[in-house]
Order: sequence, then structure tokens, then C-alpha cells
Amino acid sequence: MEFNNHFKKIKPSGIRKLFDLAQSKKGLISFGIGEPDFITPSHIREAAKMALNDGYTRYTPNLGFPEFREALADKLRRKNNISVASDEVIVTSGGTDALFFSFFSLLNPQDEAIIPDPGFVTYESQVIFSGGIPIHLPLSGENYFHPDLEKLKNCITSKTKAILLNSPSNPTGAAFNKDELMKIAEIAQEKDIFVISDELYEDIMYDGRKHISIASLPGMKERTISIFGFSKSYAMTGWRLAYLAAPAILVKEIAKLLQNTSVCANSIAQRAGLAAIQGSQKCVLNMLNAYDERRKLLVKGLNEIDNLSCHAPEGAFYAFVDIRKTGKMANELSMYLLENYGVVTVPGTAFGRCGEGYIRLSFATSLDEIKEGIKRIKKGIENLN
Repeated sequence: MEFNNHFKKIKPSGIRKLFDLAQSKKGLISFGIGEPDFITPSHIREAAKMALNDGYTRYTPNLGFPEFREALADKLRRKNNISVASDEVIVTSGGTDALFFSFFSLLNPQDEAIIPDPGFVTYESQVIFSGGIPIHLPLSGENYFHPDLEKLKNCITSKTKAILLNSPSNPTGAAFNKDELMKIAEIAQEKDIFVISDELYEDIMYDGRKHISIASLPGMKERTISIFGFSKSYAMTGWRLAYLAAPAILVKEIAKLLQNTSVCANSIAQRAGLAAIQGSQKCVLNMLNAYDERRKLLVKGLNEIDNLSCHAPEGAFYAFVDIRKTGKMANELSMYLLENYGVVTVPGTAFGRCGEGYIRLSFATSLDEIKEGIKRIKKGIENLN
């Protein structure tokens, strides 16, 4: 039987591969999956219980409850400086759905989409599933994985339809500044290219940095799909809830995708999401402070290990660790640490060819786990030779 040819081009997730291998082992320290170790805050859980009791158990409108979309539009105007109306907002079943709808609505067969390398694992596969061609923008550790604008320009051809931005970044922790975004915006407008902006980690920024949405810049709202979510900011990974903002004309097209795929986001999750954005944001700040403490501990510990180096992440909760001085390939070192020292990491090559020479560690775990993990990694690196 012949299956869809796109599947032949898709490699299994490198993150899930290590995660699945780890399930058969006991006593592991896991820096693998990028999932907050916090329980969803209580006022959000209580809103979900109330929604159940109040009978919010039926289909919702395809694009989300009207009052939820209005609240999201208000948040985008107030917090992100994106001047949107509620009819320019779509609620989705997680960030991956929002990404898929974005690529699928924009790309025709053989259209090119520029994606970061290293970049999140689903970007390339979703471009391929959409019939497009992924073009890798190489990012360098020497530039702290910020985009080189000349390299970006060199990626652009007559077939370029979209640029995918991810700031703060998974896996590198890079957070782009306003000057960089202004220059990317100039390129997008000059070349008539759409921008898909993955901003799921908007609330996790360190050292006083402020998140900037590229759609807030002059001339960019009309050519940007901005994607936000609840998984990282509110520890709601299992709720599968996210949203995007896009020009109204594109929203009408994406609505057709929703009608023929997931239909609507979970009704209970939407009511919980409404409570999340309208309630106290102290929980978001508390989690950020915890991540910052973990970040400092992990980065300090890793940089004290011979042959490892780690630039302090500017955002998100990942350390992208330079292992080149160990003489080991990324996949080789990740397997070595898992099999011999019970430490789960993700090889940088899971995120693209430019991830070779790096491993990713998620510090969305406890301080005690981080301390023990550093000890094991130190011992493992010392025993390499």
C-alpha cells in the first residue's frame, strides 16, 4: 500500500525518541521534555470545575467562545501592542495546531518557508505536510543564535512565502531585541513576505528583557500571524490551548481548516483560559522567578564542567550547551549520558543540522533535580576519556 509521500520526508521527533528510551529506565534525571513541572494554578483549575458544573460541555463556535476571543484581543492590544479586533483572533487546540493552520493556509505547493536552524522540531515537518519547502536559516552559537540578517537575505528567493520567527526560542533561549525585529520587518515588507511569529514563551524573559511582538511594529500587523499559548505561561500543557492573531481575511480561510479538522478547542479549557488571562498574573511571575533561579544554578554548574560551555538563556527554559570540546557528536553524548549516568538530554541535531555540537537541557524541573543532574553530567564528562 502506498501512503502519503510527505511521510517519507518526515523524521521521528528527536525529543520523543530520547523520552521513549528513558521510559524503561529508573532513577533518571530528566532535562528532556520542555514542560513546566508546576501544577496549573488553582484559580484556573477552579474555573474549569465551575465550567463543568455550569454545563460547558458542548461544541463551541469554530473560532472559540466570543467572550474568550474578545478577552484575548484585549490582552493582545494591552500587553503586546497589537491592535486587533476579536474577529482577528482564533482559539486553537495547542500551539502546534496554530502553527499547522498558519503554514497550511499560507503555503501552496513548492512555496518556500524560512525556518530557524536550530529550531523547534515541528517547523520543518509542518512546512512539508503543507506542501511547502523548508529553507533553513543557519543560526550560530558565536552569535548566541540570533539571526544574521545577511544570511536571512541569502535565504530569500522568488518562491519565499513566509519567515518563521521564534522568540524567545526553543531550543536556544535566544530572545530577539527590537532593533533585530525592526530589520527583519523591513526585509519582510521589502520582499513582500509573511511572518509567522511563534511567541509561546513571551512571559519567560530574563535580566529585565521585555518581549516584543513583531506584529506591533509599523506595517507588520497586516503580514503577520502571531501565535501565543497557555502551556508555558500558565503550566497548562495538557489542556491543549493556544491562540493566534491574523488579518481578518486570513482568519476566514483558517476557519475552513478548523471546520474540517479539530472543529473547535476544548470547551472547558477555553473557560479555564479565560480565567487565566483575566485573573491575577502573580502565578506567572512566581514561575518566572523559579525558572530564573534554576537557570542561574544550571548555567553556573555547566560552565564549571571542563569542555562544556553555556551562554545564559535570554528567555524560555532551555540551556543550549556547547559540547564541541568533548569531541563527541550530539547524539552520541546524549546517549552516553542517558545509558551510563541516567541523565536525559536532547541532542542539538533534533532541532536541525546547525544543532550539531550542542545538547539541550530543559530546566523546567526542580532545583534538587538540577543539582543532581549537574553532578552526574560532571562525572560523565570527566570519565569520557
